[in-house]
Amino acid sequence: MENKFKKGLILGGLLAVGVAVGFAMTKEGKELTEELQKDLKVLAKKLKKNLNQLEDVTKENFDELVGSVVEEYAAKKEMASDAKKSLIGALQKKWHEMEEEYKA
Repeated sequence: MENKFKKGLILGGLLAVGVAVGFAMTKEGKELTEELQKDLKVLAKKLKKNLNQLEDVTKENFDELVGSVVEEYAAKKEMASDAKKSLIGALQKKWHEMEEEYKA
């Protein structure tokens, strides 16, 4: 019984991955990715402007700023929560790049 359950879990996981990869390769999946890339560029520009308004530029303050900028933007665009999480993660990874530009 336990062996069949494990096989079922593995098979279900593989099917889910297959569907996700299939969707990513479709036109709709590519457009979604392109749309998120456009959103990321817009948000990065906005973030750079808002970064100059921070008194103390630290990683923690930067992460808070990223969250608020993405939340505000997402509310205007009625963005899904998984898209917001993706954008927040991508922007938070740009900390060192943004810090260097701020110091320059």
